[in-house]
Amino acid sequence: MSPHRRLLHEYPTGARRRVLLAVVVLALFISAYEGQLAPVLPLLLSDLGMSLATYGQITALSLLFGAVSGYLGGELVDRIGRVRVLVPFMFLSAAACLFMALSQSVEHFIAARILLAFVEGVAMAGTQPLIRDFTPRMGRAQAFAFWSWGPAGANFFAAAVAALTLDLFGGSWRAQILLMTCTAFVGAVIVALTLRDLSPQLRRTIRLTERTTRGSGGAVPAGHPLRLLLRHRVIWAHVGAMSLLYVFLSTMNAYGQTLLAEHFGVTVRTASAIVMVFWASNLVASLVFARLSDRTQRRKPFLVGGGVAATLLLGVFVLTMGAGASVPPALVIALLTAVGISLGTVFGPWMASFSEYTEEVHPDAQGVAFGLSHFVSRLFIFVAVLLAPVVVAAGDWRLWTVVTLVTTAGFALVVTQVQGGPSRARRVPVSAPTHSEPERAPDA
Repeated sequence: MSPHRRLLHEYPTGARRRVLLAVVVLALFISAYEGQLAPVLPLLLSDLGMSLATYGQITALSLLFGAVSGYLGGELVDRIGRVRVLVPFMFLSAAACLFMALSQSVEHFIAARILLAFVEGVAMAGTQPLIRDFTPRMGRAQAFAFWSWGPAGANFFAAAVAALTLDLFGGSWRAQILLMTCTAFVGAVIVALTLRDLSPQLRRTIRLTERTTRGSGGAVPAGHPLRLLLRHRVIWAHVGAMSLLYVFLSTMNAYGQTLLAEHFGVTVRTASAIVMVFWASNLVASLVFARLSDRTQRRKPFLVGGGVAATLLLGVFVLTMGAGASVPPALVIALLTAVGISLGTVFGPWMASFSEYTEEVHPDAQGVAFGLSHFVSRLFIFVAVLLAPVVVAAGDWRLWTVVTLVTTAGFALVVTQVQGGPSRARRVPVSAPTHSEPERAPDA
């Protein structure tokens, strides 16, 4: 197929646009599903003779490689196209998954894990820019909220597949990785046959609805996109705020069950159920508040409100932890559910606000912007994953939760520097084929 035919020269609308968005979410889901080892981790550790501490160090190392590749991928997708990077690297990630399934030693597993993290980081760098490309501002927060369902859905899917098929394959962890490999190859084929990049001129147009635009989609600012972005305090506020929030989110993802079981004395099964309720409430809330954000075309009130509410509720949770195992599980569930709902307020609006401000600064810098955010946030996650056990060993889980309370409060503070939303764009007269250049973003 010629390069011309791989590009969309008319903005997709209606059902076609929804199909393209669904395939982008599918690509993210598959990437997140690859390498989901939590359901079979005890089997893997036993088979390879690996300690849990060693596995944790491998995971932390893979985070670093994923952080670097995520930024490099962001540069690539802006330069040569989102789909042109996404498709080949999806096939490469499936091959890396197969390489992991064939692991016969710890060294082999380390190489496979790092390779998979690096390839996936590049592959997924185009998914957030594609969401922006296919979604006008009027519905962007909702689209990004659905995007966030990809990783969460992968966690549930991996656990369900393991529960249904482990006995069928003799309790083999390698069989689970092979199932991931097959799923990844099928998904890569679907993505390759379905997705197309917008033409550069169409991609540079700031789109308010499916049929109204602002800007000609022609000239772009001179200079490297990253240097242009870093001149704006609002960009730093977006990246810094979300990176601070990831300290708590990564704690819940990596240590949620352990925290609850060790500090409150509940069973592992009960702890898993509480964590599942936390994530479920978070996902549902993200859709609800993203819809409200799109309907009102406001971002900042949701970011600040959600950050403040989460800080207050997490503070109450820290106070509750002082009672230890005597705290009723129902109270723990109620508090964490409330925290999950509060944090669900910010995801869609944050990504929508970040993409909107970025396209005001440079219409071709979505990949670089999200790559920068990916890189910095992964560094924060890396530190949190390594530091949490050290702090707990020196004190207890309540001490580490205080650390996450401070970083969440930091999110609420830093996010006040974020731009209020695309209200500037609504004050500019719009038409279907407007010929004015995008207005220059303020230095906020």
